[in-house]
Amino acid sequence: MGPCTVDGVVTVHVEFSEQDLPAREDVRALYAAAAQRPPLNEPASSAELFASVYEASVRSDRVLAVSATDEGRLVAFAYGHPWLWEEQTYPWAQELQDRLGEDAVKLDGTYSLNLLARDPDERYRGLGRAVLTRWIQAIGETACWLQTTDIESPARRLYRSLAFEALGHGPQAPNGRPGLVLLRPAPGPPTPAG
Repeated sequence: MGPCTVDGVVTVHVEFSEQDLPAREDVRALYAAAAQRPPLNEPASSAELFASVYEASVRSDRVLAVSATDEGRLVAFAYGHPWLWEEQTYPWAQELQDRLGEDAVKLDGTYSLNLLARDPDERYRGLGRAVLTRWIQAIGETACWLQTTDIESPARRLYRSLAFEALGHGPQAPNGRPGLVLLRPAPGPPTPAG
């Protein structure tokens, strides 16, 4: 998949290699701008945490990212990686598995969407939907999941519109409450006409 134009101005790219990925600081700044306003109202420390996780993920060399830029400025971004429980050996993943219980197996062999962020000054242009849709297209027939805050937000409405369904609650989200885990099942075979 190559670049495409959204709203006549913004270029959306699908990136598979570290050299093409946005810089850590650009991701941190985008998340900080997106999360500091209502309804999230997150502190700056959340953006630093997300930037650190992004940096570690990039080093793993298995990141799939989609970014939207406007005149070289990062305005929307989504990234994630394949998720296999046997590889997830850190405390956050163990807590996620414990909280999901029997449903945790549904995440094995999927893609984890680690971050979706859009510049809040760029709303009503469809950028969040564009980068997330391209990211979903890039993972093909694979199911994917994410954890978000359990509050009604534009992001939650977007996820619902793209067939993400609540699976359960995971570790604490930046708002101090357990995060909501949403799963988008792998597309099934077409239903026969009849």
